[in-house]
Amino acid sequence: MRVNLRLPIFFFLPLFLWIGCATISMNRQVAELQRPLEAVHFFELLDRSVAETGVRDASVFAVSGFPYLRTNRFLTGLKDDLTNSSRKAQWVRWMQQLDLEARQKEINNLPAAALQDLARLLGEPSGRQMLQQRAAIYSEKLLTHDQGQSHFYDLLLESVTDPSEYSTAMRILGIYPLTLIPVTIVTHRVQNKFRKRQLVAADQIEILGELTAYKPSHVTDYSDRIVRLILDRSRQNPLCVPRPSAADRQTLLTMFAPVIYQDVAADYDEIGKVVWQDDKVSINPAKPTVYCYLSHARLKGMPVLQLNYVFWYSARNGRESPWIEKGPLDGLTVRVSIDFDGAPFMIDVMNNCGCYHFFVPHVKKIGKMIPTPDGMDAFVPRRLPEFYPQKRLKLRIISGWHQVVNMDDTMTAARFLPYQLADYKQLEMLPRNDQSFESIFNSAGIGKGTERIEPLIFFPMGIVDVGSMRQRGHHATKLVGREHFDEPDLFDRNFEVE
Repeated sequence: MRVNLRLPIFFFLPLFLWIGCATISMNRQVAELQRPLEAVHFFELLDRSVAETGVRDASVFAVSGFPYLRTNRFLTGLKDDLTNSSRKAQWVRWMQQLDLEARQKEINNLPAAALQDLARLLGEPSGRQMLQQRAAIYSEKLLTHDQGQSHFYDLLLESVTDPSEYSTAMRILGIYPLTLIPVTIVTHRVQNKFRKRQLVAADQIEILGELTAYKPSHVTDYSDRIVRLILDRSRQNPLCVPRPSAADRQTLLTMFAPVIYQDVAADYDEIGKVVWQDDKVSINPAKPTVYCYLSHARLKGMPVLQLNYVFWYSARNGRESPWIEKGPLDGLTVRVSIDFDGAPFMIDVMNNCGCYHFFVPHVKKIGKMIPTPDGMDAFVPRRLPEFYPQKRLKLRIISGWHQVVNMDDTMTAARFLPYQLADYKQLEMLPRNDQSFESIFNSAGIGKGTERIEPLIFFPMGIVDVGSMRQRGHHATKLVGREHFDEPDLFDRNFEVE
């Protein structure tokens, strides 16, 4: 069957020409900034090496024309809130910090041969530590220089964008308006199945193997007073965004870390530490680990803090898992969003491919769902248990398919295993046996070696590599419509807030 590409290409030609002209205009204006040549040259060489070796860190997004800045969806969403010079300054510094953190990962992941080439091109020894120091020095030089230009913020505001995980071209070629009909029907069918499972009492859920409770090795009892204190002092900045210190971050993460009741019927149900083994991403079940990072969203237009807990299995498999989803590596992300008063107002959960995203709102803080134009409203199979957060959250997860089917407080387990909390960035520069580092994600934010056959079926939905595990910042959570896990206005758009 031949596909006629003339119409889509002709239809989008004016758009492509406009984008091209806008990019040329932007690059010309940036060039007129007359930046320090040694700093520009350094970043050009470093970025070229990173691109050629495929070690670009995709957790944050490049800012076109500003090699010392990167953004995320939350920071991009703050552009309308930059009402004074202090807010603008913090916003820029935050993007500078994101770039330096990303460059640290990229420099650590550079192969030894690339380091040697960089040393030759720079005309001096260039070890990893020296490159990181140079990046920080030249970043500061460029920022200081650019901030002295009268049109700096005008250029920057135009350049700061975040890319979509959805491809309009794929949707056009896949005749999206027709294919969304059966996909919508299947989605509603699966959601109804999820709702029914949430109604089953915990002690009535079938166990295929041995129910194992993974508990955090270090815990902090919940205290709304302590959480409020942490949030209050962490908001003392021009943007009023809660940014806890390292110590406060650890307190919060240990306070809200869930207990995971996993039905272990086979080795693919064991939660473990992510490691490199024989050039493949593997899971070491002898060291259960949950990877954490902080993020931000908005509630009633105001910034709120989110705690993300990410854990991994060696595969998605077993009788419960649909055959098209089976494959190496699987995992879940559990996100706790904290209100201004120090209590969670929402927990939402997704598989690490971005699929099966659902919301569990606080019954008194979050009201009715707001209908969406595409008919795919936010999926809410249950509300938060009454005992939470005074009692630790318990998640009951089935074998193989690894879906959360219960959050009640009546669960008991045959055995208990402690898990360690680890920084998510370990996944983005994971040590290998030869003392080198490599991210488990490629430069597009896709988990290496986690491909499924789903793209052959869901190509018209417009998500590249749908079904593969994905890096933070790259989770498309809807097949019908468009939605990203890290969209800052996700809650305000989908729910009426009390």
